[in-house]
Amino acid sequence: MAGLRYRSLPIFWQTLILLIGGLIVAELVSILLIIYLPAPRPDFYTMTEIVERLASDSAAPSRLTVRHIAAPPEPEDSGMISDPAITERLAAGLGVPMKDVRLLFEADQSEIFPFTRRIGHGAVPIRHGQPYFFNTVVAGVRDPAGGWHVLRTPPPPHITAWQKRTFIWFGLSALAMLPVAWLFARRLTRPIRRFAEAVEKLDHEGDAPPMPIEGPAELQLTGAALNEMQQRLQATLRERTAMIGAIAHDLRTPLARIAFRIEAAPPSIREPVQADIEQMRAMVAATIGFVRGGPAVAERRPVDLAPLVGRLAEQARETGSPVELGAVEPAVVSGDRSALERLIQNLIDNAVQYGGGALLSVRRRADRARITVADRGPGIPEPELERMFQPFERRDPSRSRSTGGLGLGLAIARGIASAHGGTVHARNRQGGGLDVTVELPAGI
Repeated sequence: MAGLRYRSLPIFWQTLILLIGGLIVAELVSILLIIYLPAPRPDFYTMTEIVERLASDSAAPSRLTVRHIAAPPEPEDSGMISDPAITERLAAGLGVPMKDVRLLFEADQSEIFPFTRRIGHGAVPIRHGQPYFFNTVVAGVRDPAGGWHVLRTPPPPHITAWQKRTFIWFGLSALAMLPVAWLFARRLTRPIRRFAEAVEKLDHEGDAPPMPIEGPAELQLTGAALNEMQQRLQATLRERTAMIGAIAHDLRTPLARIAFRIEAAPPSIREPVQADIEQMRAMVAATIGFVRGGPAVAERRPVDLAPLVGRLAEQARETGSPVELGAVEPAVVSGDRSALERLIQNLIDNAVQYGGGALLSVRRRADRARITVADRGPGIPEPELERMFQPFERRDPSRSRSTGGLGLGLAIARGIASAHGGTVHARNRQGGGLDVTVELPAGI
């Protein structure tokens, strides 16, 4: 129940809750790191350790290395400082005169490591019983055989072990937050994705079911407004269809009376008038067909476009139309077979009528099925290509039956393709002619 209330919260509050929750988790991780991880122990070196290493001839592994050099290290050469009292303790520990030892250390030493620093020559190592050196130390003792044995402490690492452990814990805490962030993003985007799918479905299907009201409050308000808009659009379409049907019904009666009365007229008058009447009847029928059933899609079933296109091409050749088949690949789509036949037939008729013939091809590209109807006609100027898909749009401004139809073929084809979630577009071919391509979502 709490999850449902959370999902219905506005996006602002959901995002704010996530940010506050993430901040709380990050603070808890920091507190746990402070409590359970041991504090970093500073890397320090004692006088005893330095004396034992210089006095030993052992080659056993040690963090302090000793090498033999010809001349003793001097403070002015290393940028470090020396303290006579500490040097005297080193000489005493080695059992040699003070002139035979050198002890240099960096001036940046602190008795409260590492929170305060005292920079300068007055800074010395900690002296609780014996000196503790926190930074680089160089110690040397004269070799009776000649030269000097010099010890140098290793440079401090760029990333300490404690820092590495801290980075690992913070990385693990970030990984622990990833599932929570993923669930939040999924819950937040799922209703948005469904909303987008519902809008796209409404764009392609006028009779699409209402959008489910779910998700954040903003999406619920938007979904309710979308459903109301869809109802108004459907009501407008029904009113438009009823109006066109009434106009068609009213036109049939006077046209029938005119046709009856013209029978007694002389042939020179009767024949042209009858031709006009037949053209008006055809125009009314085509308009009614476009308004009522142009983009309508009945029950969807798997349809293989390859045999469908082949059969339509064969039927066209049987009637003497110059229609050929190009590359045809199996391509199954989910759709209304009758509507798809009408779509392809309209494109074939358009290519035969205006381009002198048609070349059909079917290809499958990833999740899309592509039908191409090509002709070798005069083509269409680029600025007019998209305009030819508008209803009642023809390059020939006349409506003469001898120069073509009413300009509904391409509009109906695009409407059917859109109802199937596809597109139709045209482009001029190189060498002349037109390519009209239909792309539909492919099925299995």
